[in-house]
Amino acid sequence: MKRILIAAVAASALMAGSASAATNLITNGSFEDGTIGWTYTGTGDDVPNHKAVVIPYNSDLTYPGGAFGEPIPADNSISGSPDEVGTHALYFVADHSTESLSQSVNLAAGIYTIGFSVYVPQNGFNNSGNATFMGKVAGVSLANFTVDASTPGTWMHFSGVANIATAGSYLTEFVYDSGLAPAGDFVVDRAYIVAGDVVPEPSTWALMILGFGSAGAMLRRTRRTAVTA
Repeated sequence: MKRILIAAVAASALMAGSASAATNLITNGSFEDGTIGWTYTGTGDDVPNHKAVVIPYNSDLTYPGGAFGEPIPADNSISGSPDEVGTHALYFVADHSTESLSQSVNLAAGIYTIGFSVYVPQNGFNNSGNATFMGKVAGVSLANFTVDASTPGTWMHFSGVANIATAGSYLTEFVYDSGLAPAGDFVVDRAYIVAGDVVPEPSTWALMILGFGSAGAMLRRTRRTAVTA
C-alpha cells in the first residue's frame, strides 16, 4: 500500500511541478496588466461605448468596472496555465458589434500545450440578443459557440496541443460577435502557450485516478485474503 501511495504522490508532484515551472509564451495571458501585449479591433453600433475591457473579479459595479452588477467569480477551471488566477479578466459585452483581441507569438518547431478559460454571465445569458465567441491559440481553433448554447455561471476551459511544424509567428485571437441589444456577453481569462505537452487532459487525470484507486483496491483485497488465510 505504501508503495502505491508514494507513486501517486510522486506522479501528482511531477505534473504540478511541470506546470508551475513552465513559462507562458503569451504576453499578459491573464490580463492582469489590462490589454498590454494585445491588439484590439472593433466595429459596430456599441463600439466604443461598450468596447471590450478588463474587469476585476467579484465586482458588483456596472460597466466598465464590472459585468453590469453581476460579480464574476475567479477562474476555478482545471487549467494548464502556469499563470496564477489573479484578480482580473477580459470582458466582451458590446451589442450588435464585432470585436477581437489578438496577439502573435513567435514559435519554434515543436509541441506546445495551449488553452484558455471562458465564462458566460447569467445576466447576459438571460438577454434576448445572442452572441458568438470564437477562440484560437497558436493558430489552433479551440472554441466556437453561442451564449444560448452555453452553460452560464460556470468557468469552461478549452485546451489542446499545437504541433508546430514550421517556425514562425502564430496567432492567438478571441472574437466576439453579438446580436441586437441586449446581447449576451463573455469573460475570458488565462490564455497560454507552454512549450511541450506538459499537462494531462482532464480525461487523463480521471484515468490516472481510477488506476490508482483500482491498484489500491486490489492491494486491499490481497491483504484481507492473506489475513483470512
